[in-house]
Amino acid sequence: MKSWRGFIAAGLLFAGLLAGCGGKEDNQSAVTGSGSPAPVASSAAQAADSGTGQKAAWPRTYKDGLNKEVVIEKQPQKIAVLHFGYVEYLLALGVDPYAAAQLSTVEKFETLKPYPQMASITDVGQVMSPNLEKLVELQPDLIIAGTGIHDKAYDSLSKISTVVYKKNYGSWKETLNDYAQLLGKEAEAESLVQKTEQVIKETREKLAKYQDKTFVFLRPSSKGAFGVVGSKVYIHYHDKENGFGLKTPANYPENWADISLETVSEMNPDYIFFQDDVNNCKALVDTMSANSVWKSIAAVRDGNIHYLDLSLNTASPLAIQLAAEEIVKSLEK
Repeated sequence: MKSWRGFIAAGLLFAGLLAGCGGKEDNQSAVTGSGSPAPVASSAAQAADSGTGQKAAWPRTYKDGLNKEVVIEKQPQKIAVLHFGYVEYLLALGVDPYAAAQLSTVEKFETLKPYPQMASITDVGQVMSPNLEKLVELQPDLIIAGTGIHDKAYDSLSKISTVVYKKNYGSWKETLNDYAQLLGKEAEAESLVQKTEQVIKETREKLAKYQDKTFVFLRPSSKGAFGVVGSKVYIHYHDKENGFGLKTPANYPENWADISLETVSEMNPDYIFFQDDVNNCKALVDTMSANSVWKSIAAVRDGNIHYLDLSLNTASPLAIQLAAEEIVKSLEK
């Protein structure tokens, strides 16, 4: 239970990052991994240098989530990520992470089962308290930390290796392209965007028959009966033009929110999807099986309760593709 609570805490932070935007830019000097000044390449120059993405120019300058302009001297090969949610983006771009925090969590991800290279990634502790001694031992080329999570560890991390703090985006596409610019994987990102957009389009067409039905996406919560996966956090589920087009009930939160059973009852959705550890979600549902308020909800009454893997909370292209498959399968069976 303790480890599950730790995952929820880190997961909530990650969901918050997905919902947020980058901080205001300032005029801080560019820094290399060692802290020395360096010129800043314009975005136009970077685009020209990278061409189609097949030949990325190095060194390159990356402006991170702390508004620090970090010079990446060469394409990194040994990358340590300090949030398990970043692993999917790297693997999707054809980059094998060297080390990752809370590796035991991502090892369970359905999205990562096709990747045998997961077995060679080294664990570097918890998201909220990464093992600095282990990082010193591993000597990664690049450390990717989380804005709003590891800010206070900057001085320590920057002494180990070049460190960047991920920007906070609400869009999977922006996030993917940001990783691509950081890692020199522009061509791979372009291909993956096209593939994912096609999957979204085909899924939206398949789900068009449900356009008058309402959907909610829930998780267990320690602050209320449920946590709601907000419509803006996971816009790919709900957007009518660039998502699956799934309708939400009135008063459905745009961002992550903790809500009561009574609030879910007022929403009275036609379909409920739990998106977290499946066993924990089923246990939660079991505790409410005799509750009259729970049984009054349309989705419960009609047997429209479904379960999605917790890995889909990363909202990465891999998660979107798996979500498309699983949601269609759940509704069509």
